[in-house]
Amino acid sequence: MQVQQQPAVGTPRTATTSPPLEVLPPGWPAIPGEPEWLWQSLRYQFWHPADLARSIRHAGPFTVEQREAIAYWWSLLAAIEGLGPRAYAAAFVHATERHDSDQVRWSLLAMLRDALQHEQLCRLVIERFAPGWPLAYRPQTTLGRTANRHLGQVYQEAERCWDGYRRGLAQEGIGVTGGALLGELVTGALCEQWAAGCTMPAFATAFRHLARDAQRHQAVLRSLAARDWPLLSAEGRSEVAAQVQATARLLSAAMLDPVAEQPGLPGDPATSRRACHAAACRAGLGVPDAERRQELLRTALLEIKDLQRRYDIPFPAMPGLAILATEQDTT
Repeated sequence: MQVQQQPAVGTPRTATTSPPLEVLPPGWPAIPGEPEWLWQSLRYQFWHPADLARSIRHAGPFTVEQREAIAYWWSLLAAIEGLGPRAYAAAFVHATERHDSDQVRWSLLAMLRDALQHEQLCRLVIERFAPGWPLAYRPQTTLGRTANRHLGQVYQEAERCWDGYRRGLAQEGIGVTGGALLGELVTGALCEQWAAGCTMPAFATAFRHLARDAQRHQAVLRSLAARDWPLLSAEGRSEVAAQVQATARLLSAAMLDPVAEQPGLPGDPATSRRACHAAACRAGLGVPDAERRQELLRTALLEIKDLQRRYDIPFPAMPGLAILATEQDTT
């Protein structure tokens, strides 16, 4: 009997070969020139976090401070990615209940699969560098203790964000498109930056996988917005705006440096964030600096603002990021 050869550790698997999906029905709203490859790539392209496990376990050596800094940055990513499984699972159930098309349901199911893999990857990395972090791990450095306290605030913001998603999903016809699209835009751009600056091969590969998944998810969510948003009631448009605003608060908490409480002191959150950035960069993680992270968030928010403006969905002013409100929101 012929034994199937396993792929090498740390290398992406070849996409599964399968017959193409059915042609999209007439009138399906999608960005010109993209539907066929999009549905195929979502349904049949796979990668597996376990393929990277051995390379991640053997990365290093690192100091205790570097390990805690790496765990901190991956935990911030996990707080954002943790919304994916709940959001896409609920959206899939909602689409099935209203007898949505096969394309939509397959896409949401594939995005749920991706989101679970992202969550698994984050957990795998965090357990390698700080087992039990952040709840069951006792930080060993001042940097780690302050970072752990900040993570608690970020995860609380993530739960508030999910509560907003759940309210929208409870309403007929209101999905998670706007908030999820904002999250995918930010994580996709962030992971591209991480992959470019990372000197650890296993992590660079992981970030490329995450960025590629985010790009496919963005295409689906834009198509769903083009289909669903023109039909929203005034209440529905306000709910979409509220979801995006909740997601923006979570992303701001995760990506932007906290306001300094005691400038220059080791226990200050802003000082600790800069120290975490420096320690992670020395370890080879390649975290973008504060200015670059802020610009990534601002660019994603402006893209969402432009999309919402097309469908008369209000967008709030964000003075801290130099973003003005839409006309509907200022009247």
